[in-house]
Order: sequence, then structure tokens, then C-alpha cells
Amino acid sequence: MGHATSQRIETLPAPLQGIVQTIFDWIPLGILVVLWEFASGTFVAESILPPPTIVLSRIVELIVTGDVFSHLFISLFRITVGLGLSILVGVLLGIGMARSKPVENFFDIFLSMTYPIPKTALVPLAILWLGVGTETAILIVFLACLLPVVLNAYNAANDVNQSLVWAAQMMGTSERAMLFKVVFPATIPEIMTGIRQAVPIAFVALVSAELIASNQGMGYLILTSGQIGNYPRMFANIVIISAVAFVAVRGFEEARNRVLVWT
Repeated sequence: MGHATSQRIETLPAPLQGIVQTIFDWIPLGILVVLWEFASGTFVAESILPPPTIVLSRIVELIVTGDVFSHLFISLFRITVGLGLSILVGVLLGIGMARSKPVENFFDIFLSMTYPIPKTALVPLAILWLGVGTETAILIVFLACLLPVVLNAYNAANDVNQSLVWAAQMMGTSERAMLFKVVFPATIPEIMTGIRQAVPIAFVALVSAELIASNQGMGYLILTSGQIGNYPRMFANIVIISAVAFVAVRGFEEARNRVLVWT
């Protein structure tokens, strides 16, 4: 939305600002749905690209029958564990690299070498190690989400106000206490930004892994529906996991804003 439009919205009464802002936010999605409806049966056969109305009916069917929930819960469990591990390891590693030159030298080469590799390319190797299933999906999510958390934690720890560090040292604060009382609190905003970047990556990595190495989960449902030519069901599952990812991102943004008020 342009700056001029934002200014016009700000001139509206407060109760209307949120409503108008929401309408503007959803306009691009509305345009996409209209184009999708027009393209289905016009440029692309309905059997391959079912219209949104049919996809919506399949979504309702999946929800009413409950067929989607067991797979959705499995996918969310895998994302939660993989993302949670990447946050834990990423924060410790990022701050550790910023505070210790030997730690930085040791892990910098590893991170630089693994960064360009598409994490889905590691799925065959993960299958050899862990087999097909939850462990492989969690590993791929963990690897995909690790780097943005590490980088943001590292940059934040490097940018900590040196005056705060010197003041704490003059008061006799130990290195361990320095990490928990000075460095970590100062890095929270950047760490939250890294996690915000990692959340959508987690969904992409999870579905990609489940398409290749799983017999459960949303990626598996999408794959099997496409293989048997049930494209309305396939698109329905894609829309469901996309909607869940959208809610997860927006929910985290709201939580982040509330946390940052106190930092």
C-alpha cells in the first residue's frame, strides 16, 4: 500500500481504520482468487486446475469428516520440534560465535559451506540415517531454520552496546552472568526477527520433506492426492497448510510485538 493511501486511512475515525486496513490487506488475495476462477476452465482444464468454489467444498469436506486433522497435527508437531530445536541451538550458537573467536572460527566454515545447499537435497541422506518419517522431517526443518536464527543472534550479540558491557565488567559481572543479564536481553529483538524469518521457512521445508520422505502429514496428503489425480483434494490440502502457515506467521508477529513492548 502506498504512503498516500496510508495517510488517508489515518484520517478516518479509529474504529474504521482497522476495517479499511484489513480490506486493503486482503485485496491482492481477492484478485488472485478471481484470476484463478477465471483461468479454471478457460485457459486450463478444470480437471487440472479446479476452480476455487470446488476447492472450497473439498476443504469443508476434509474439515467436517476430520480426515485432515491427524495429518495436520503430525505436520505441526514436526514443525514445532524442528523449529524449536533450531531456535535453541541457533541462539546459543549465534551468541557463542559473537562472544568467542574460537567458536566463531570453528562454526563459520561449517555454516558457510552448508548455507548454499538446498535443505531438501539432504533428504535422501537423512532417509539413510533416520529412515522415512518424523525424524527425517524434523531434521530438515531444523537445518532449514537454523541459519536465520544463528545470523540474527550473532549480529545482535555483536551490536550490543559496548558501554553496557564495560559497565557490567566494572561491577565485577562474570562472563556467564554477562550473557544472561546483558547480552541476551539486548539481543531479543533481533532474535525474534530471526525466528519470524524461520517460521515460513519451516513450513516450506516441512512440506518439501513430507513430499519425499513421509507416509503421514500434509505433504504426504498433497502428494498422494496428486498421484491419483484428485486435484480438488490436492489443492484443498495446499490451501489448508497455507492458511495454517499464514496464521502461524501472523500469530508470531502479534506475540513478538507484545514481547518487544517490554524490552
